[in-house]
Amino acid sequence: MNDRLNEGTRSIALYCRVSTDEQAREGVSLDEQQERLTSYCRAMGWSEDPIVFVEDGYSAKNMDRPQLIKLLSLVKKGVISKVLVTKLDRMSRRLKHLLEIIDLFEDYKVSFISISESFDTHTPSGRLTLQVLGAVAEFERERIRERVFENMLHGANHGKWLTQSPYGYDLINKVLVINETESKIVKRVFDLYLHNGLGFYSIAKLLNEEGIPSKQKKEWSIRAIKLMLTNPVYKGTLVWNRVDRSQKKQVEKDVDDWVIVEDAHASIIDENTWNAVQKTMDRKPVHSRAKTSPHLLGGILKCGLCGAGMSISWSGSKNNRKRVYRCSANKNKGTCTSKSYNASDVEHWFKQGLLKLSNAVDQSYVYLIVDQIQNEQKHEIQQQIHSAKNRYKRKVEAYTAGLIEIKDLQEEKERMERIVKETENLSTTTSINTSELQEKLTNKFQSVIDAVNTLPVVEAKSLVRTLVDKVILFEEKDIEIVLQIPS
Repeated sequence: MNDRLNEGTRSIALYCRVSTDEQAREGVSLDEQQERLTSYCRAMGWSEDPIVFVEDGYSAKNMDRPQLIKLLSLVKKGVISKVLVTKLDRMSRRLKHLLEIIDLFEDYKVSFISISESFDTHTPSGRLTLQVLGAVAEFERERIRERVFENMLHGANHGKWLTQSPYGYDLINKVLVINETESKIVKRVFDLYLHNGLGFYSIAKLLNEEGIPSKQKKEWSIRAIKLMLTNPVYKGTLVWNRVDRSQKKQVEKDVDDWVIVEDAHASIIDENTWNAVQKTMDRKPVHSRAKTSPHLLGGILKCGLCGAGMSISWSGSKNNRKRVYRCSANKNKGTCTSKSYNASDVEHWFKQGLLKLSNAVDQSYVYLIVDQIQNEQKHEIQQQIHSAKNRYKRKVEAYTAGLIEIKDLQEEKERMERIVKETENLSTTTSINTSELQEKLTNKFQSVIDAVNTLPVVEAKSLVRTLVDKVILFEEKDIEIVLQIPS
């Protein structure tokens, strides 16, 4: 242990803290805390000037606070004799952290004094009082958190919106009401992503160029567009308790812990469109540079020998440069023997392949697509039933623990039974109109072929990706076009 300095050479530390929420809710003042602590020092006859540590806008949930870190550093250097606070919770709201700090103070012979609770850890009775008060404070905080959670859970289960309204809605009496102007932008964003093949960056760029502000009157970002496209609020679904914010780093909770209320408010996007967007997002994303590069097959062309991506390179002399598609494994690692292919030739073969595929869209091909769609639907139905049963199980546990009323449990049971019945009926009654699907595929092929032949490459690429998943190049004129499953 470090050599201790004499008591007379060490300083008194005053620690003042207030979080933004506390200041708004309780009117806690940093100046008031400092004045009270200074007066206490004068009353005790401590004449030396104290070192003041002011923590403005920081919560006491954790110890990651700059002034606290600085204070503890000086304690370890042996230059602090006493630490004063106005109340126990100024130092920490968690007993575990508080006791860790006190242990450190004891190691370096530092007294901890709370002037409101009137105790000094330099005495045995003060240390006992501290532990009792800390335990009671933590118990009360847990009870408050539990009561708040119960109230919010009750509100969420009854369709009450508990936070700020998302873009596209206004919040009136805790109920989301469609904002007609913003809702048009929401519909447009979904359409641009699903039917025009634009990515998050391109959509954000387009809205910013047109001067359309976000909810906070700021420019759109990639993250804002992604959050919009993945938010179930737009199909009328309320989801609460999705994220655990109790830790420093937010983490998403298990889906069985979510509070999900279907048809909680008016929807802006129909469920089929919303589900189609989620399916598209689940597919492996194409790198943003590949989306915006002036090469038709950038990001989706694969090597038929090794499966690696093929990207654009250049060959020939300085005055006679040619675009070529080259296997990245061959280019970067030398692990593939694939040769380079003239980019214009490959893109021509692709266009010919698309045309052949469009002419081959007959009933037999459509039946293959139908089979894939039905398998996906069955999987989704099983997932919905599984989630509904797990949510009910969690509610049973909550009722047993006294966290919810029997009425809430009964509502969840009825909801589970309704979902099970609806999804099971769906699995037996859902049919796909093959003629309609064939027409849809034919029209899709035609629109993509027209785009490839007439639009600028970057715009054509966006539409190509709404139909084509990847293109595999085996050798000269030998390519395979893998299509997306229609939404």
